Amino acid sequence: MNDEEFKSRLASAVGGEKAAQLRQETATAVGRFMVTASEVFAKIVDLGEEAGKTDKGVYALSIILAMAGELGLASARLLSTSEHYAGAALLRQLVEIEYLTWGFRAKRRDPADWLESTSEVRKRDFSPSELRKTSRGRFLTKDYQDHCEEGGHPVPRGQHLLRGKNVLGAQVLLTDLITHLWRTWDNVSGWCSTIEHLDSLVETMNPFIYRPLQHWGKIDKVYALMVEKAPSINSETHHQRL
Repeated sequence: MNDEEFKSRLASAVGGEKAAQLRQETATAVGRFMVTASEVFAKIVDLGEEAGKTDKGVYALSIILAMAGELGLASARLLSTSEHYAGAALLRQLVEIEYLTWGFRAKRRDPADWLESTSEVRKRDFSPSELRKTSRGRFLTKDYQDHCEEGGHPVPRGQHLLRGKNVLGAQVLLTDLITHLWRTWDNVSGWCSTIEHLDSLVETMNPFIYRPLQHWGKIDKVYALMVEKAPSINSETHHQRL
């Protein structure tokens, strides 16, 4: 499917109020659970410290999950009301968290190193551009640039999201937000599954995230279009769980 065909099919795929409500409810549910999961991970770190052991990797994940959850909650709220540009800016930040957590899952980066990194080290090893280089084509520069120009960097292209007038565009971004939340949790879950004391915990957590995502993914026609347009990416991550 080329870009022109994709755009022409979006308007009918977006749907009405019911579809918009489902998107907001899904993003909100996932964002809230990520915040809750971050608190669980933080508690694990606290218990470890009481026993004389600090797990820096788990502590890093607790911070990152809280960031992802709060970004998801706020972006969903803004995209569902009238401050679409601000919602897009927060979505851009979530994309960076997806990059980062993928690096952890793929063993290209270590969360403990991220936790203790200096500004210089973060620019060298953890910047979006550096993470894209190690992704072997998974994360495309154009996709990131699109997010930056629609929200995050003050450039003219983002004006279509101002004043709450582009409801269709905001709904497409809300769908995109959910997919990035989904991929981020996939990355966190994948990293945890390789850690002996976390694998059973994350298996217990997974249904609380995947059930609402699966329900939404089977219904949302915009998501179906996204999968049709980029099946190779989606089949590697969240789409396989549908």
